[in-house]
Amino acid sequence: MRSDFEVEGKVVVGRHVRLRATDGGSAILQDGVSLDRLTDITVKHGRLEIGARSYIGPGSVICARDQVIIGTDCLIAEHVTIRDQDHRFGPGLITAQAGFTTAPVIIGNNVWIGAKATVTKGVTIGDNVVIGANSVVTRNIPSNSVAVGMPARVIRTIGENE
Repeated sequence: MRSDFEVEGKVVVGRHVRLRATDGGSAILQDGVSLDRLTDITVKHGRLEIGARSYIGPGSVICARDQVIIGTDCLIAEHVTIRDQDHRFGPGLITAQAGFTTAPVIIGNNVWIGAKATVTKGVTIGDNVVIGANSVVTRNIPSNSVAVGMPARVIRTIGENE
């Protein structure tokens, strides 16, 4: 199985960034992507794409076993977690051996995700969205929205004149 990272154009990689693609995983980092210090990106089996001019803040973690797509011009603050997977668990299962359930995570263009937010498997975040700091995104967020909380909910729609 081939695993690889593809870089399209200039990408800035900070100190102590960890990039791993294993077991057939692949990633594309488009022109102008910036990965700040201590970012940890793991692509195992899956696919990751980070769009042009997007920034991933220090200490953020991105895990792709299925698919994680981050659009163009996104700002991901520090210590944000984005995962397209959960461990399987339940009666009779040994969690560490039970495997994973996965579902794609799609993040649109011009999205700002605040510090320490978490985006869970199966979530789509539309274009022009702001996710508040410390929010946990467990369901889809429509375009042109501000969402906050645990779980995140839309508190405002962003108008054309703002």
